Amino acid sequence: MMAAEKSSRKRSTEVRIVPMTAADLSWVAKVERESFADPWSRALFESELEEREQNYPRIALLRGERAGYMISWFVADEVHLGNIAVAPQWRGHGIADALLDDLIREGKLRSSSYIVLEVRESNQPAIRLYERYGFDVMAVRRGYYQNNGEDALIMIRMLEEPAEVDLEEEE
Repeated sequence: MMAAEKSSRKRSTEVRIVPMTAADLSWVAKVERESFADPWSRALFESELEEREQNYPRIALLRGERAGYMISWFVADEVHLGNIAVAPQWRGHGIADALLDDLIREGKLRSSSYIVLEVRESNQPAIRLYERYGFDVMAVRRGYYQNNGEDALIMIRMLEEPAEVDLEEEE
């Protein structure tokens, strides 16, 4: 377990991660608008509730109150983190850490090989969070964001270490 994951668990022990439901959608849409310049529509979030096997919509509860959410997808051996946000009043309380801890745990349970995401090049707080969790930039998608043409960094985190191969034994 990475040191960052250990330390984040201490900060997020009061956080519970639960499946997102239709009752959460108004709150999620509000936080989405408060958090992003190009927010997802409520209809997009509604569609995430439809197909449960691939979709992984989650709500973070802190002391029973909604504090953050995450949308991700499991496709073959990949986990794709589509969206993560924390309500403004709960930022700095380990909510994003708890959501990422949950996603990493679920990815390992499902035998996923890696997690991949896109993040705005200007979103330094998110980039620092992902780097703390072992994500590395693997590529840049030029002009990815439609509202302003900003580039997206594609970041990846392996979930399993590749097996070491002893080349001398194979000869």
